[in-house]
Amino acid sequence: MPHPVLSQRLAWWRGLLALPALFGAVTVASAAYWPNLPFIGTIARMIESAAPHIAVPTLALSLAIALLGGRRFGFAVAFLAVAGLAGVALRHVQRSDPLHPEAQPVLRVLWYNMLNTNPVPPADLVAALEASPADVILLTESFPLRSARDLLAETFPVIEGCAGRRCDIMVLARDPAIRARLVKMPNTGNERIGVVQLDLADGRQLRLVAAHLLKPWFDGLSASDEWMVAHQASTAPGPVVIVGDFNAAPWSKRLSELTAHCGLRTQRWPIPTWPAAAGRFGIPIDLILTRGGAVLREAQPWGGADLGSNHRGLLFEIGTLPGSSIGAPSACAVPHDAKDQMDLTAE
Repeated sequence: MPHPVLSQRLAWWRGLLALPALFGAVTVASAAYWPNLPFIGTIARMIESAAPHIAVPTLALSLAIALLGGRRFGFAVAFLAVAGLAGVALRHVQRSDPLHPEAQPVLRVLWYNMLNTNPVPPADLVAALEASPADVILLTESFPLRSARDLLAETFPVIEGCAGRRCDIMVLARDPAIRARLVKMPNTGNERIGVVQLDLADGRQLRLVAAHLLKPWFDGLSASDEWMVAHQASTAPGPVVIVGDFNAAPWSKRLSELTAHCGLRTQRWPIPTWPAAAGRFGIPIDLILTRGGAVLREAQPWGGADLGSNHRGLLFEIGTLPGSSIGAPSACAVPHDAKDQMDLTAE
């Protein structure tokens, strides 16, 4: 029988570890379902994308509690964390697609959040972009290239964005026939959506959308960003690809609602992009969504900390599958009261 003093110390340590372990297990299992209410919604939107990362220390804490004598509680917490993580994985698999290397190749695309405070000289950033194999380059937080438009024009005949005081989304294309435009967000007036239209050989039209969304816990502001992305998805006449910095992982409430409502599919093995220094152990918040016969043939990380950003980029190839395009479900339509708040004249 343990000494009374030792028993008290073990009980004290079990009690100290119990609360964070239980909180970790509960958040892994349920944070994506918490409503967007004050405080609780803010906490959920901030931590839900890190569910796999939270599960690891939670399991370590539950093991420590079991070793300290709290076997039932420790195993119960571990079971809840594992079950919650399995639920996250299952929901993601149901809303995602594997790569389709057999698809007809259409376009190579580079998406990259450059970071507004990027310390790398603009000429070096331009050289890195020029050296990429991408046909179309989609950038956000593009302020570092604001003074390099003339340099970019030597390689990219199509340049949209950063022509005035505001500078966020920038679209670069090597083919002058590619059509591109920018769309302003109603909450800030910043051009944080870029739209590229491409005519396919089979007569369909591919819509490629670049988006930089506000963080989902900016309650009252982020909803209009999501409406704008949903509007692009709901009005696409054919295959659609949406890539961007969603500030949320594929298993988050933001992405689960967007993909379910608009019939979009995420990548089966998403690429961790933030923070760049974490490499493959980061969180995938820069995502590629597809629908209507558009698929991913391949995808890989690009750039990151070596180019001065806190994000890794995404270099991917879009392909198409034969057959008629599948339109957006009716649930993807933007509510009429939301349209009244949005300036869609750029459409």
